[in-house]
Amino acid sequence: MELVTGILETHIRPTRKQLFAPLDKGACMKKNIDWTLSQVLLATNGRFVTGEMNATFKNISTDTRTIQPGDLFLALSGDRFDGEQFLEEAIANGAAGLVVTQIPDKDLKVPIVVVPDTLKALGDLAAYRRRLMDNLTVIALTGSSGKTTVKEMCASILAEKYRILKTEGNLNNLIGMPLSLLKVQASHDVAVLEMGMNQPGEIARMTEIADPDIACIVNIQSAHLAGLGSVDGVAKAKGELFEHARSWAKFCVNIDDKRVRKLAKDCPQKKVCFGRHRSADIRATHIRNEGEKGMVFTLHIRQQKRRIHIHSLGEHNVMNSLAAAAMASMAGVDINTIALGLNKFKPYDKRLQVERIGCLRVVNDCYNANPASMDAALRTVQAMNESNKTVAVLGDMFELGDTSLLAHRRLGETVACTGFDTLLVVGEFSRKVVEGALDASMTMKQVRQMASKEEIVATLVGMVRKGELGEGDWVLVKGSRGMRMETIIKGLRSRL
Repeated sequence: MELVTGILETHIRPTRKQLFAPLDKGACMKKNIDWTLSQVLLATNGRFVTGEMNATFKNISTDTRTIQPGDLFLALSGDRFDGEQFLEEAIANGAAGLVVTQIPDKDLKVPIVVVPDTLKALGDLAAYRRRLMDNLTVIALTGSSGKTTVKEMCASILAEKYRILKTEGNLNNLIGMPLSLLKVQASHDVAVLEMGMNQPGEIARMTEIADPDIACIVNIQSAHLAGLGSVDGVAKAKGELFEHARSWAKFCVNIDDKRVRKLAKDCPQKKVCFGRHRSADIRATHIRNEGEKGMVFTLHIRQQKRRIHIHSLGEHNVMNSLAAAAMASMAGVDINTIALGLNKFKPYDKRLQVERIGCLRVVNDCYNANPASMDAALRTVQAMNESNKTVAVLGDMFELGDTSLLAHRRLGETVACTGFDTLLVVGEFSRKVVEGALDASMTMKQVRQMASKEEIVATLVGMVRKGELGEGDWVLVKGSRGMRMETIIKGLRSRL
């Protein structure tokens, strides 16, 4: 048995105290738990080459810009960076030790641990840390869209009852997720971890590291197809969360998503189902759209029900609420606390946030985009609109591989079919969006392919000044993260 992963081929769950030295939680509540050099060596199976054997470290850091005195610097490397070029800078900024793949040429006078792969070592350290926390409940979730919102909703609920750790922002990859988990302390009761991926095997590795007690696949849609080939490839990759979870883990299953149902079907783990279907353990009825005020619905958790008001736009966020409620329920939270946490939830940055800019109501949904989230945003805006004009300002959707041309053409068709008055598009695939919109009955006057985001700002400002857009009209701004569509909103703020 290897202590780093703690994998046991048994259906009887050992306590983490049987695998690792126990922690005195009372003694650790008021201070961070330092790392000893021996723990680092045990976790990473690394080779100690120089320094004081009794050294201790405050935290694990991978960034010399944010490193703190007493931290252990782990030198990650990638296509565009090499952390081992910054060892002296790390020490100058306070690093008390180094984890590297090669022994440095210079005598750096701090403890040095050599490992074959620093990315694997980062995950191994996080896995070791997680297994030290015998009383910690870990919740892991993944999905094609909405997972950050679901994570924040779940955290909002759990914070009513527990001391929680959660993934900050979207630090959900093989670097960000371990860094989030490494922050866990004995004072935490629950960790809510988001898992993203764009290649097979990534979710499997993160599941090994996090060892979740509760696992949820929010949905499976067309996203990251460049690395996964097809929606079936996405399903297989997301399904690694269920496939690699322990036999004692509990699964939250989206009963409305046929691919998620299929992944969970033959799993022996205890399950709770959420969705709109009447057979769901956790479901929503009597849904009402209150426009800018959010959504109202009745939450059912088996035989109990409560009326819920979430300050989030769109019916898809009702589904996100059900996923969060399912995970919280599995963690032992009652329906009243779930209702309170959902009512307190505030939308995350750049996710369907409505902002008044001049006379316009601008919907900032610039965080990311794929075909499903584009469709949800377009329908959400039109559902809130009564008689005002609507403008869709859209950028490219990334990582769709061979489906990119068809997906962007269909996006244009969706804009037309949902009834938007004007479409402004920018990006490599903007021509395909225009073609789809024109084929679906929009006119050349309504659809404009723009050369830059600056041109979009100038066009919108011009439409306001000419009276083509007026008080209360809607502007949806959305695109993949790399498009940086929020710069359009910043431009409008400065000019309207």
